[in-house]
Amino acid sequence: MLLDVIYSICFNICLLVVLAFMMTKMDFVQRLLLNEEGGSEEGRGESVWQRLWEKVLLGVIFGVFCIISDYIGIQVTGALPNARVIGVLSAGFLGGPVSGFITTAIAAAHRYLIFPERISTVACVLSAIIHGIIGSFIGWKKKENRQYSNTFLLGVTFISEMIHIVLILLLTRPFDAAVEIVKIVIVPMVIINSVGMVIFFNVFKSIFNTEDLKVASKVSLAMRTAERCTPYLGSVENDRKTAGRIIDIIMEEYHCQGAALIDDMKFLARSGAFSSIVLTENNYPRLLSATKTFKTTRISRVPLPEDGFYPLYKENVIISAPILLDEGKVLALVMLVKKNAYSYRADIEFVTGLANHFAMQIKLSEMEKQKEELRKAELRTLQSQINPHFLFNSLNTISYFCREKPEKARELLLALSSYFRSMLEDTDYMVTLDTELEHVKAYTMLEEARFEKRLSIEINADPEALRSCVPNLILQPIVENAVHHGAMQREKGVGKVIVNVKREERSTRIDVIDNGPGMDYRIVQSLYGGEKVEHTGIGMMNVQQRLISLYGKSYGLQIVTSEEGTDVRMNIPDSASGSAQQEKTPG
Repeated sequence: MLLDVIYSICFNICLLVVLAFMMTKMDFVQRLLLNEEGGSEEGRGESVWQRLWEKVLLGVIFGVFCIISDYIGIQVTGALPNARVIGVLSAGFLGGPVSGFITTAIAAAHRYLIFPERISTVACVLSAIIHGIIGSFIGWKKKENRQYSNTFLLGVTFISEMIHIVLILLLTRPFDAAVEIVKIVIVPMVIINSVGMVIFFNVFKSIFNTEDLKVASKVSLAMRTAERCTPYLGSVENDRKTAGRIIDIIMEEYHCQGAALIDDMKFLARSGAFSSIVLTENNYPRLLSATKTFKTTRISRVPLPEDGFYPLYKENVIISAPILLDEGKVLALVMLVKKNAYSYRADIEFVTGLANHFAMQIKLSEMEKQKEELRKAELRTLQSQINPHFLFNSLNTISYFCREKPEKARELLLALSSYFRSMLEDTDYMVTLDTELEHVKAYTMLEEARFEKRLSIEINADPEALRSCVPNLILQPIVENAVHHGAMQREKGVGKVIVNVKREERSTRIDVIDNGPGMDYRIVQSLYGGEKVEHTGIGMMNVQQRLISLYGKSYGLQIVTSEEGTDVRMNIPDSASGSAQQEKTPG
């Protein structure tokens, strides 16, 4: 008898597996499993009734299985052990309360009406109702994700069948017959049905696996599309040509029915089916309103007739994803895709991922523009710091040489002209080191002429280092500080300033060395800490901030000072300077 029962239940489970395989090919089952809900209010009218009908159909299918299970089960002392628990629980797991209660009603009614004379009927009917409540409750709680682990399925089925066994013992009379039934059915019903539930649901995992592959493919496509669109995102809000190029790329990569970038009621760019759409205050799509209000991706299938997108819905759905910009501004990336069998999750992931990337890149572009403006402001600050004392002293020096050494005066005038040209011209933010040293040489020529034998300035540079790129006006403030606060502060002897430029493996090292009395410790600390104290040079602080801003804190000024002099060192990395070379100040 036990073997017959085991065979019967295994046969039931085999039928269920076949049923599960057939159900994976049904569109509505796929929709239910993937929780394919309408994402906007206008799409929910018809879809709600459609999904209700689909859940009813699912409940009927499992109800029919429960009936078949009753007829092919083997009678054991007035009982009818079978795999009905799998059908009742599965209906609730997959379709929620609607499917679960319908299956429960069919299974309980059939068991009670067709086999009322059997001693276990009341227990079986009551257990079917309890199983339906359990399955429906779990399906309702898991409505956002209908994937169940094997352990969960095994545990729930085990507990449900144990409830069934307890009810048989409590409600079946005579009691001796109930005990006899339990002895025979407990292993097949509790153990085999629990394993059968796991086998049954694993068949449905093919749906999730297929959908996951589609999503992964669409995510990869979104990344490739985003990469192609990135160069055009900086001016997408203000440049229709640029926005149009982005839409063209999306259409090339995704092959959808239409795509558009929308700012309120204005199409920044559009293609495909959107080309004929005109938006006004009277026909503004609720889909766009929902996208901008809730700032989430929305999907619409069946809009109202007065909706501006209404002509597009016959064979398509529309997906709208927000592109979140600064100050609460929202652009909408809208795509029109063909109606498919069951799920739009992959399409939603594509549009959402693309919109998020666009938002991030636009913000980064804005930050880069702001950063560039800050750099230009820093450069203009340096250019505006023309020390009138330096000008007057230089003119006095030149005036002296006009009487004594006219040729020297001419050289100094050219040097002064070169110096102020570099300070006042609107030039590139990044220049070659050779250009920067020409500016420094003009400055040092004037200072050496002024102080004559009291000052000596020496510049040593590796030829291969001269092609390196450095920020404009980065070196002269350091040299000026070394002259006035270093070398010329000596009480005795000649003040010396040495500029050494050496090419290293991946950077260019610049040292400005003076033989002055050393730099005040507080000033050194203020430069490292970014806080200005009295007598801290504006030029030096500006240089420090520019270096850190461009290359990072590790590339700030390195200062070694003592009573015998000061060495101010900077390292300009190749990679950073190479990229920064492309940045220009508008002329």
